Amino acid sequence: MKPSDIRPQMSTANMKISVCVRKRPIFPKEEQAGEIDAVSAANPIVRVHECKFKVDGITKIVENHDFTFDNVFGREPTMALYEATLRPNMNLPFVRGGVVTCFAYG
Repeated sequence: MKPSDIRPQMSTANMKISVCVRKRPIFPKEEQAGEIDAVSAANPIVRVHECKFKVDGITKIVENHDFTFDNVFGREPTMALYEATLRPNMNLPFVRGGVVTCFAYG
């Protein structure tokens, strides 16, 4: 990711559908077990780092896979996530007769 790829979170107020992702940090227990953080997050991109071997079967490489979403959150506090995604839509059902659904996993 280049610094020019990173942008501030967008308000979801005028979006019909919005897909937002929050990256879970690696737990200290995982770190102590020698695991690595295989995911980076910089809005609007989530980058998954896949460890692989070259064709020779010996040389280790990392292949990156980028996924773009409407908003991506890393270490931001929960309130920042709420302010950018849910709060702008809280009046929608009452004022404009719309429907708001939030599906959260994890």
